[in-house]
Amino acid sequence: MGDLRLDAVVFPQRAGCHSVSLRAGRIDAIEATAGTAPRWLALPGLVNLHAHADRSFAVQSFRPASLADALAAAATARAAFTAADVRARASRLFECSIAHGVTRLRTHTDVDPIVEMRSMQGVLAARDDVAGRLDVEVIAFSTSRNDLARREAVERLERAIELKPQFLGASLNSSTDPVRAFDALLSLAQGNDLRVDLHLDEHLDGSRMLAPMVADAVIARGLQGRVTFSHLCALSTLAPAPARALIEKMARAQVTVIALPESNLLLQDRVEGTPRRRGVTLVRELLSAGVEVRFGTDNVRDWFYPFGDGDMLETAVAGAIATHLDDPSELIGAICDGRLAIEVGAAADLVLIAASSFDDALARRPAERMVFKGGRQVAGPRALRLRRRPDS
Repeated sequence: MGDLRLDAVVFPQRAGCHSVSLRAGRIDAIEATAGTAPRWLALPGLVNLHAHADRSFAVQSFRPASLADALAAAATARAAFTAADVRARASRLFECSIAHGVTRLRTHTDVDPIVEMRSMQGVLAARDDVAGRLDVEVIAFSTSRNDLARREAVERLERAIELKPQFLGASLNSSTDPVRAFDALLSLAQGNDLRVDLHLDEHLDGSRMLAPMVADAVIARGLQGRVTFSHLCALSTLAPAPARALIEKMARAQVTVIALPESNLLLQDRVEGTPRRRGVTLVRELLSAGVEVRFGTDNVRDWFYPFGDGDMLETAVAGAIATHLDDPSELIGAICDGRLAIEVGAAADLVLIAASSFDDALARRPAERMVFKGGRQVAGPRALRLRRRPDS
């Protein structure tokens, strides 16, 4: 792997232009350069912590009337899924993600009586296709059609674990017995040393939230720091005092919350007329309480969200608009899994965007991006804008 020097680089909230040197897969040096016009904005590698690669690019045009409508349409179509077509669609999402600057992606992968193991098989094959260019974390996701309160559903998820996912997930709010379902999920996770990423409270009825029960169970089992709540839309409906109490409990459970601004804005509060409730969780209040908050794209061109192509800059813009997350550091942390800056000695997972500043990148979301994974360029324009270090 040759050493590289990247010139005309700017950083968010840091004055002047710089050169960045990469060596042996790490950031070797950052040096200020005078008299240079900015060419590239450097960000840590983007991280998409909530995707559905198996369903991506499955529709040409679809507008769900509700979340229930999307679920019904998906169930019908997924019955025809094969491992081969899942692999092709997942590969398309992975390649798009790499081109956008994503260096790590976590995907919920359906496990239920409709697709059995076909989605898992297709996504795992697609993951192997991009090895070394994109880190893919696979969640064996027990969908709303695989209620873990039932023994046969637990057995199905046990078979999925044999395929070696990194996470287990479930849609708890659809269960006939959420307490029993979550207990079964945690037992499987602990028995197989797997982390948990839940679809939780993806609705706007504060009276039927499961987050308090789930947080209590996480603490009781000593699983702090090993459980993620995705969606958590209903938190936005609570009055300030109960919201604050629940957020403090989640902080004690050390959960991570993943907000999905695009899909939640589209799907929540779909009633007659213009929606009045945003459907996005309380991002700023969670951050203020010390809860880790991340953004994800969620669905891409399927029955739940018919737009997008996996660009985390688009997700950042949607999140900034929906939640008024104005602090650039918090926004960068949300799309880079908490990594805020390029630092000497860190792994050389980074993206250079043809922009003069972070706001410029958000405003235009330019397609021209140079992407590095472990110091190796994996996407974007090549050697014309790179040169060997003078001392190499």
